[in-house]
Amino acid sequence: VEDLSKQYEELYLKNKDIDARLFLDNDETLQRNHIECLQLERTPRKNNPDEELNLILPQTPVRAAMNTIQQLMMILNSASDKPSDNLLSYFNNCTVNPKEGILARVENLGNIFKEKFAEAVGQGCAEIGSQRYKLGVRLYYRVMESMLKSEEERLSVHNFSKLLNNNIFHTSLLACAVEVVMATYGRNASQSDGTSTETDLSFPWILNVLDLKAFDFYKVIESFIKAEPSLTREMIKHLERCEHRIMESLAWQSDSSLFDLIKQSKEREGQVDQPEPTCTLNLPLQHNHTAADLYLSPVRSPKKKGSTASLNPTPIIDAQPVLAPQTQKPQKSTSLSLFYKKVYRLAYLRLNTLCLRLLFDHPELEHLIWTLFQHTLQNEYELMKDRHLDQIMMCSMYGICKVKNVDLRFKIIVTAYKELTNTNQETFKRVLIREGQYDSIIVFYNLVFMQKLKTNILQYASNRPPTLSPIPHIPRSPYKFSNSPLRVPAGNNIYISPLKSPYKFSEGMLSPTKMTPRSRILVSIGESFGASEKFQKINQMVGSSDRQLKRSAEVSTAPKPLKRLRFDIEGQDEADGR
Repeated sequence: VEDLSKQYEELYLKNKDIDARLFLDNDETLQRNHIECLQLERTPRKNNPDEELNLILPQTPVRAAMNTIQQLMMILNSASDKPSDNLLSYFNNCTVNPKEGILARVENLGNIFKEKFAEAVGQGCAEIGSQRYKLGVRLYYRVMESMLKSEEERLSVHNFSKLLNNNIFHTSLLACAVEVVMATYGRNASQSDGTSTETDLSFPWILNVLDLKAFDFYKVIESFIKAEPSLTREMIKHLERCEHRIMESLAWQSDSSLFDLIKQSKEREGQVDQPEPTCTLNLPLQHNHTAADLYLSPVRSPKKKGSTASLNPTPIIDAQPVLAPQTQKPQKSTSLSLFYKKVYRLAYLRLNTLCLRLLFDHPELEHLIWTLFQHTLQNEYELMKDRHLDQIMMCSMYGICKVKNVDLRFKIIVTAYKELTNTNQETFKRVLIREGQYDSIIVFYNLVFMQKLKTNILQYASNRPPTLSPIPHIPRSPYKFSNSPLRVPAGNNIYISPLKSPYKFSEGMLSPTKMTPRSRILVSIGESFGASEKFQKINQMVGSSDRQLKRSAEVSTAPKPLKRLRFDIEGQDEADGR
């Protein structure tokens, strides 16, 4: 203060202006005692609980990620790092006890995972990798026990020796559990030296670490989701996206076991050369299969004339291999059949989206394109080796438009394709031409696709085109939650619906979605939204349902249409008049 006063004194003497300090001499706000008094008055006072306003904090990517991590920790905190007593009882019921093999596998894969994690992220983060794997093991044992309970109820058997001694099943289940943990904590991990360099640990990193084929991993995804009902919506969407990536390209890599299964299906005597008959395309996709059905596949005998054999898989509970007679025909693979059904549905969904963007003036071409697309996947599946499903889709679209004299250039197709979800420019810029040689999708069409399918494509220009393939039956995803509000029973004017996050989970990252003023003030059970009187009003409405039903029965007038209930910021009830 003295230094400032001296500086001001010098300026005053130099400029000969008004001394502004005269106005501050009697200012009470500058007095020491008054300042201390003001500080005391500004001390926060605890509000009356009845008057306290509960503010809803806005959802952010960080807060949403922390909530997801917290939910995962709530699931796994009470879980054990070792098999539970129930799991041990399942192990003891097996013809060959799998306990020692399971524990040894968990330890060996754990050492590999920790080593690869430290190499990717940095030795300083090795302990983080150990913690991630530990949580994954807990989830692995938890889901395994849930799967076995479901199988026991479904099959009324206790001996799961063949399944529990299957190495690929255990590796896939453990990989899925670790992937859920890794995706929950985030796909990127910073280097330990604090630099901005990031290491991508997202799927399919875990497959490379555990030396697991994508087609084998796909078999466990749906059963994993069914067995763990506590998975968050974000984790379910993440696993569904992993499944889509497998069906699009990862399962079609040249070293995949998928091609061996397809070749085996071709060797079946008296069977048409197709992994899945086209007549089943327009039938609903059944989701009553389990991991045991897929990992112990093939499990059902081929159809015979006059045979009434059941299509339901027969449980195989003996761990010892059964020698089949040499005259027995190769059996159909459940995993291959289900895989092709899912691939067909995914392929048609993407084709339909692209056709709506490009061929709205020629809707009749979509069925022709789909027939060529489906024919290629079924009979010329070698074209999919080390390639992407969308590459075949775009070539099929271009080929049909070409023979039908519809002006649709590859440049237009590629431009529209880039606007689809989960697409990558590498898909059309870098396509395998021959071993070790890559080029654009146009070169692939001219040198590979057209050369292989020229005869078939030209048939669509004739007066007798090929028989059209059925359009696949497209059900709602088995992994999605219902978004429609559900009415509370007993005739109350109350509806409930899943909480919609203002952020969506895509490729392991959270990105904002649109939030309206109305969606921000909807009641969310689990979030603080106001005084307890609001819950009391809901309880009164639910509790008075009997009286409401009785009154409605006595009144002869037609009932008024129900409206959904919402709360505004002040806490008053307000009917949604839409």
